Amino acid sequence: MSTPSAAPRPAEAQEKPGWSLTAFLFGTVCAVLRLGGDWSWWALLWAPILVLAVGSAAYEWVLLARHRWRMGLLEWGFLVLSHLGFAACLGGLWLAGR
Repeated sequence: MSTPSAAPRPAEAQEKPGWSLTAFLFGTVCAVLRLGGDWSWWALLWAPILVLAVGSAAYEWVLLARHRWRMGLLEWGFLVLSHLGFAACLGGLWLAGR
């Protein structure tokens, strides 16, 4: 018989996904890419922020899967906004490389 080492936490105590930080980070990267250069010294600013934003998005997806897709309407809006921001960042970098 196997027993878990820790007691399961109730649903209220579990961390819920919140996409506001991810949307803010992707928005910051898009603003820096728009206002500054893409391959100049600005890369020292936007590249680490982009890495943080991607890491934050991956963590939020893990939380979303654990929480079984239960989020408020505002959080769903932030999810869509953050993914649109990520697509805009990748599109801007792709166009700059051409």
